[in-house]
Amino acid sequence: MYKIYTIQRVVPYPYVIKLLRIMRWATLIFMLTLMQVSAATLAQRISISKRNAPLESVLKDIRQQSGYDILFDLDLVLKAKPVTVDLVNATLDEALQSSLAGQQLTYTLENKKIVIKEIRLFDKIKNVFSASVDVRCTVTDSLGSTLPGAIVTVKGTKTTYVADNNGEFTALDIPPAGMVLVTTYVGYQRQETYINRDAKSPLRIVLKPAMTRLNEVSVVYDGYHKISKERAAGAYSSISHDEIQAMPAVNLMSRLEGKLPGVNFDVRSNYLQVRGINDYSENSAVLIVVDGFPLISPSDQPRLTNLTGNVTGNAVIGNLNPDDIEQITVLKDASATSIWGSRGANGVIVIETRKGKKGLPVINANYTLGVSQRPNFNNLKWMNSAQYIDMEQDLVNRGMLTDPASVSSGSAMYTANNSDATEWMYRVKRGTATAGQRDAALAELSTHSSLEQINKYLLQNAVSNQANISVSGGADNTIYSVSGNYTKDQPFYKGNWAENMILNSNTSSDVFNKTLTIRTGLNYRYSNSTYNGAAVDALSTTTTSLRPYDNLVDDNGNHIQRTIIFRQSIGDGLVSQGYLPFGYNAIDELNYSNTVSKTNSIRLSAGINGKITRDLNADVSFMSQRQFGSNVTINELNSYANRIQLNTYTVVNNGKLSYGIPYGGTYYEENPTAYDTDVRGQLNFDHSWKEGHQVTALAGTEIRETGTSTTTSTRYGYNQDSNSIGVFSPNASIPTFYGYSTTLSNNLSGISATRRRYLSYYANAGYSFLDKYFATGSVRFDDATMVGIDPSVRAKPFWSAGFRWNATKEDFFSKVSWLSKLAVRLTVGTAGTVPTVGSNITVLSVSSQSDSRTGLTTATIGTPANSTLRWSTTRQINFGTDFGLFKNRLIGSFDIYTKKTVDIPVNQVYNPTYGWSYLTFNTATMAGHGIDLGLTGDVIRMRKFKWSSTFNFTYATNKITDAHYINETANILAGGTYIEGLPVGALFVYKWAGLDNKGQSQVYDRNNNIVSSTTSISNFTRADLKYAGVTYAPYTGGFFNTFNYGPFSATAQITYYFGSVFTKPSVTTNNYATNNSTFYGSIGKVEDIAYRWRKPGDEATTNIPGITNSSYNSIFRYQNSDLLVEKGDHLRLQQVSLAYTVPAKYIPRSIFKSLSLSANIQNLGIIWRANKDHLDPLYTNSSGNYSNLPPALSYLIGVNASF
Repeated sequence: MYKIYTIQRVVPYPYVIKLLRIMRWATLIFMLTLMQVSAATLAQRISISKRNAPLESVLKDIRQQSGYDILFDLDLVLKAKPVTVDLVNATLDEALQSSLAGQQLTYTLENKKIVIKEIRLFDKIKNVFSASVDVRCTVTDSLGSTLPGAIVTVKGTKTTYVADNNGEFTALDIPPAGMVLVTTYVGYQRQETYINRDAKSPLRIVLKPAMTRLNEVSVVYDGYHKISKERAAGAYSSISHDEIQAMPAVNLMSRLEGKLPGVNFDVRSNYLQVRGINDYSENSAVLIVVDGFPLISPSDQPRLTNLTGNVTGNAVIGNLNPDDIEQITVLKDASATSIWGSRGANGVIVIETRKGKKGLPVINANYTLGVSQRPNFNNLKWMNSAQYIDMEQDLVNRGMLTDPASVSSGSAMYTANNSDATEWMYRVKRGTATAGQRDAALAELSTHSSLEQINKYLLQNAVSNQANISVSGGADNTIYSVSGNYTKDQPFYKGNWAENMILNSNTSSDVFNKTLTIRTGLNYRYSNSTYNGAAVDALSTTTTSLRPYDNLVDDNGNHIQRTIIFRQSIGDGLVSQGYLPFGYNAIDELNYSNTVSKTNSIRLSAGINGKITRDLNADVSFMSQRQFGSNVTINELNSYANRIQLNTYTVVNNGKLSYGIPYGGTYYEENPTAYDTDVRGQLNFDHSWKEGHQVTALAGTEIRETGTSTTTSTRYGYNQDSNSIGVFSPNASIPTFYGYSTTLSNNLSGISATRRRYLSYYANAGYSFLDKYFATGSVRFDDATMVGIDPSVRAKPFWSAGFRWNATKEDFFSKVSWLSKLAVRLTVGTAGTVPTVGSNITVLSVSSQSDSRTGLTTATIGTPANSTLRWSTTRQINFGTDFGLFKNRLIGSFDIYTKKTVDIPVNQVYNPTYGWSYLTFNTATMAGHGIDLGLTGDVIRMRKFKWSSTFNFTYATNKITDAHYINETANILAGGTYIEGLPVGALFVYKWAGLDNKGQSQVYDRNNNIVSSTTSISNFTRADLKYAGVTYAPYTGGFFNTFNYGPFSATAQITYYFGSVFTKPSVTTNNYATNNSTFYGSIGKVEDIAYRWRKPGDEATTNIPGITNSSYNSIFRYQNSDLLVEKGDHLRLQQVSLAYTVPAKYIPRSIFKSLSLSANIQNLGIIWRANKDHLDPLYTNSSGNYSNLPPALSYLIGVNASF
């Protein structure tokens, strides 16, 4: 029986002849037209992507796209094996050869008809005796660069070729009917090529680069198993290796900022969040998983290098080498995170490192050099020297500064040193200088600029160097990948530097006829950094920082020594008695006080996977990681801190100096260590039925132990040359030159250690029908030996369930041509958070001091027993959709979710008669909801030029639904208190009412009555304050554009933040005179002080409180008023990069296989902002320190080569 498909009725041939006779004069033109139409028909390109599809279905698609009728024996086609094809713009011959590869079928073309027929016995015999034909082939990219190691398989057979170092291979024994070669290479699209015996050597196979799109990651990995994204019901965001490499920043956090919907990468604080805040207790860290096992947290150390985490952050992801990462998957909803149980409530980021590929060894190397501009001091918003001197004169005139010379000798030790400016002011008061001399001296000081000298002597251009090299390859049974990374970072501050070295290795071997797979992994990281605080301190507002006119060197280049803790004459007198000098100079400190931090981290993993049956396999894996740190701070003998310390504990006895502590430097050492050991056993099941049913499942158990320990020690009398220390009695009472005695026992040493063990059972299952309907479910039981949890509530189950419908695979969607893909997802489930506060048993703190009466050891109750503590649990519901439009030219995903966290452990008010005012209980709850949107599309797609864009949008908010304690006092100011009914980070401020005629603050109460700064507001409640908004941005995202033209590519990264507010930096109680009497402490340098109120009437032109009648209330109400609240909405251009791939004809083929160059500019600044003061909302300089300033413009150049 034959089945005939007919496309359309053809014009009868006689009618064509008649038309040709009528139009004889156009015969030639018409014949050419027919030839063009025929060629266009034969050249009709065919695109088909099917997996295990019936041959009849594939032939139907070919008929529809080619316009050819197809005749075949239906019985033969129905008996044919399922067909897997992936064709893009293939010719008709290529489509037919690919579809019939491996079948006992062939085809012929006859008068615009395709005839499918069985290969006859005669044809088989003929093929056997016909002469063999070989064809030499070369695999290249579109630019002509060869691709060594490319894998080429003859479709329908097990024959495989591997391209040699020149990208060449020879296809042997081409059958008369030809064959289809399937070529694959990492980073390129799979290519099917039809060749026959007429092909001429060398045949060139050209691969196209894989289109790097966020949503094109076809497989997601949750740390336990991989699942096709087309079958996943959970909410995942993924990013591939190529996308990570598109932005060549040294820091991985900078590369990821704004690229993943639902994830906030805070580069400034090295902190990240997934879908906002779930828990406002201390357990808010996102779980980072690498190759199936969680990463160990890094030791705290100064952030000197881009790869070193900030001590306040939780993003250990910053310690990873970006070149080693194959894919990053973010698990966002309960369906995705529940498999991680008690650690997954705040989201999980799963990182898969790069593995080897079968083929010849491939060597890749790259180098990146980065240089940053010096800091922009204009952003400090400091007073200039003249403004600062004017403020000092105001304080002196009002008697708010004390002349050290007028202090009695008994109190002189406690009087802070006056500045150069105030010294001249007091000389006039003492009668030792004239007003003219003072004015001349002050005028000369006004020309000084400490910032200029800081920039010259304490700062440097920031330079970073990063080098990577990797080798990967494999044979039939073994694949391997080895890589190394070295980074050296020189920051702005002199005396600081850091380096990191990373070694990563992965192997996988198949043995026993590929029934057993053995995996190994090794990761080693060494970091070394030196921190010196002299430059940082000079740009701060501490007692040793510089005033705007303070110089570091004089006109002759001599270092200027400033006496800080008291007047110069007092210091000179003590030095004359034999004391060490009391002077301070930041340049000198670059040589004397350093903290050296070293960390060695090693992570070993191994796994075995064995096939039990075709559908069932068992997997056992092991991971052990250890981290050893060393933080050593050496204050040498001549360092300022050591000189002051040694002098403090030195007294004069009988005309001789008596040292209370050993003479020499101070050596402080901290040795933190951490470990994590994990063993996991797991069964995996995957079975499909012909009726379209498929079941996948896994079940396993896991045991894990983590621990930390830290030892600290302080040693006095350290001699760096002999590496010796002095002898010292820790409990001895030491006299000081201030006249009192003390002990240093608490500063000598300390030991702390933690250990925690986990036992878990988990299972996950999925069911699919017809590749259209999917149902998933998972459950996990966690138990842990945590002190803070009662055994009766310690084992906690976490679960999830999900459903997915691939709608466009329904027949009724087949006619909707503009809709390429539509899938709907729904999930619900729970995850948990491990409590780390409180205790189920009473914890005693044993004192080192004995009771003075009994002589017995004493102890106090440090933490009382609390048997009610338990896990906190987050329940989440997620609805999402994945879609593709216009043949997937625009693809995207959309998720909307809601979540609720219960049993949050927080400090609650307790009966103080029991000894504690606050204790920890699981009493708080909070809710959250949000939206994740990701879009990727080709704006322009031409043969040589392409413009693609990605837009990500995240909305995440929360609300505290039960705080269990309503705080109605003014303590809720500045967002420091969690308030029921409002989000975390809610900012309350006073309602500003201007200054009074004395220059002091006024605010409104709830009835709009003006309240002066002299009036108590102890009766103020929340109703008297103004809710200003939230201090975090609920709306965030990124916009990325990539342009490709031939060998050139350019990318631009824009991020945005909307919906937040921030407080404008200004006068605070920490940097301003807050009383009308003598002022002590560091005088602030903030620019707003220069515009303060000075006389009645100024209240009409300024809002800065005056010094006269100044009070703490006046300054506090000003700094916490709505006057300083600004909108945080802004767009920022994070980085722009340009890359050039050198064409093959321009590079020496004997050395390089490929070569590319790149250039990158980072931190280009804000494009648009809502505030009119030109402030950066992410870097508000409230403290006046440089560390809070926006990052400087950085330039990076790089080279990447393969060998």
